[in-house]
Amino acid sequence: MKKKRLIQKSICIVLVSLLNISSVSQVQASEKSIEKNEENVDSESDEAAILEGHSNSWRYQDGERIYFDEPSQTWGAFQAWSKVDGHYINNRGEIIKGATAKGIDVSEWQGSIDWEKVKNTDIDFAIIRCGYGMNQTNQDDDYWKRNADECTRLGIPFGTYLYSYADSVERAKSEAQHVLRLVQGYDLEFPIYYDLEENSIRNHVSKEKIAEIAKTFCDIIEAAGYDAAIYANTDWFTNYLTDSTFDNMEKWVAQYNSVCTYNGEYKIWQCADAGVVDGISGKVDLNMYFGSEELVIPSPVQNLKASAYGKNKVKISWNPSEGADGYLIYAQKYGEYRYCGMTTKKSEFIDVKALDEEYNYYWVFPYCEDSKGNMFPGACAKYVYAKGIIPAVQNLKASSVLDGVKLTWNRQFDAEGYLVYGRRAGGQYEYIGMTSNATSFIDTKASKTLYNYYWVYPYPKSGHTMVVGGTPRYTYGRGL
Repeated sequence: MKKKRLIQKSICIVLVSLLNISSVSQVQASEKSIEKNEENVDSESDEAAILEGHSNSWRYQDGERIYFDEPSQTWGAFQAWSKVDGHYINNRGEIIKGATAKGIDVSEWQGSIDWEKVKNTDIDFAIIRCGYGMNQTNQDDDYWKRNADECTRLGIPFGTYLYSYADSVERAKSEAQHVLRLVQGYDLEFPIYYDLEENSIRNHVSKEKIAEIAKTFCDIIEAAGYDAAIYANTDWFTNYLTDSTFDNMEKWVAQYNSVCTYNGEYKIWQCADAGVVDGISGKVDLNMYFGSEELVIPSPVQNLKASAYGKNKVKISWNPSEGADGYLIYAQKYGEYRYCGMTTKKSEFIDVKALDEEYNYYWVFPYCEDSKGNMFPGACAKYVYAKGIIPAVQNLKASSVLDGVKLTWNRQFDAEGYLVYGRRAGGQYEYIGMTSNATSFIDTKASKTLYNYYWVYPYPKSGHTMVVGGTPRYTYGRGL
């Protein structure tokens, strides 16, 4: 009996030992599994959906990209989103104040891009997606390396962005390491952007926590020697990324609209999602960059002219100056030099307060504006002058009529009458007659054998004084 118990006891000891060994093995196996998959914080969490590409945001639905703009709307009239006369314009033909460069952002959605063709377009920079989520190679963007290598080879400035799914600080740390692994060896001229748009995060993570997550990511990126920034749309920036943490962070704002309505500071505006760029098949996002402004002062206007345009009116005209946002007109009257007016669109100006008995002198200065509306005028190479009188009559003609020569002309605006001067049969230049309303006159003393020469001057009255306008080249005729 004792022996039996001893045997039983021995069996129990062996069983306990085996159980202990099994338990230790399981623990060790579990630890190894954790080490092997240390990047996976929670395999049962949203990361499962991430691996399947089920991103959902204002741009994605179940992993599929949503497009808002049609190419026709994006590239419609006015050469939308292109540089015209030195300024970038929107899809309404309006100048985008402060925009200094145009870029694209791309990912595996654009497939294989012909970057040499892109290089030859008006695209100045690119923001390339490197991946999404935590530091797992299966979450790298399939085209990141090719896109980054091509931009490097061709000298196209670029930055990168990562689509975030982080709902914790630990996940944010892993996402930062994800980016740093991929950008190693590349010279980024633009920041690393943290793409905050995933609905699953916004819907169950507090604003304070999102701020902590973003700060964690950006701190790691900047500690590694790179610039970090935040990408989101106006809804996110206005309603969710409101913590003071974001106040000093550089921003890339998405809003597919003619103008960006975000009130805060931002460096890049993602303005359209249906752009057409040579070298890229299908649609691509377009971006406007608001960097340091390099203002080019417009050169002096060419072909500056001044001419009589009516009673107390002088018309100034010139050829447009490239890069000019408008023109400042200065005048000298009665020996006093002062501002006369301005125009922002036209290359002409009418001074309606011109002197009629003395010459008015004019200077035109082209100017450009910075993003804050400050004017920077160029030079004026010459001045012009004219009197504010009625210009010469048009279509002056002479015809032979019975017992004289009939003169006719077109009515002149502002004219209150017309003075007729002539030289009959080689005689002296002299006053012949006048008319107050009629645009015709018959010289009954015209020679019938020799030619008679005529000039017609329109005039208005200044008090009791006639201010004589210009005259065209003479006309001539003989009486019947």
